[in-house]
Amino acid sequence: MNVEIYPAFIAQSTVDIVLPIIVGIVLLPVMVGLLLTVRRGTQLSKYSLPDFLPGEQPPDDPAFGKRGAYYAGTIFAAQKMFGVLPVPVMGKGHHIKGSGKVWLSEEAVMLHRYFTRKPLVIPFALIHKVDVRIGFFGGKRIPGYMLHITWGREELPMISGIQVSRRRDVSEEWAREISCRSQIWQSKEENSQ
Repeated sequence: MNVEIYPAFIAQSTVDIVLPIIVGIVLLPVMVGLLLTVRRGTQLSKYSLPDFLPGEQPPDDPAFGKRGAYYAGTIFAAQKMFGVLPVPVMGKGHHIKGSGKVWLSEEAVMLHRYFTRKPLVIPFALIHKVDVRIGFFGGKRIPGYMLHITWGREELPMISGIQVSRRRDVSEEWAREISCRSQIWQSKEENSQ
C-alpha cells in the first residue's frame, strides 16, 4: 500500500503550526507591556488622586455653561513606561474617554461623559496651568485644539486633555477662564492657611 503525501498538505500543516507560534511571540511582549502600564497607572493613581472631590454642581456662568466636549484622558506628566508609553491615570473615572458635556462650576471643571453616572471633576484649587495645543494627547491625534490641564500634587502632576471646541479662540477663552478661577482658588487656599 503506497501512501502519497502531497506538498500542499505539508505546507498547510507547517502554516497551521508555525503561524500561532509567530503570533504568540509578537503579541506576548505587547500584552505584557500593556499590563505593566495599567498596573503602574493604578499604583500611581492611588497616591495622586485626591481623596475628596466636590460633587456635581451646576454651571455658575452661562458663558461657560454646559457644552459638548471630548475627553481624551488623563496621564501622568513626567511618567513614561519603557521611556515611550504615557502612563494613564486609572480610577475615579479618569480612564474612561469619550464625548460628553463640560461646564465650569463654582469649585471645579466638570465633565460628564455620556452613559456614565458621575462627572469627572478637576478642582480649581489643584490646577497648576492650562495650555491650548493642537490636538495631540497621549500619543493620539485629535482634530482641532485641546485644553491640556495640568493639575494634582506638585510632585506627581497629571495632565487631562479636554476638547471644548475645535476652534482656537473658543479654547483659549476657556483656558483663560480656568486659569483665572484656579488662581482665585489658590489665593483663597493660601489666605485660609
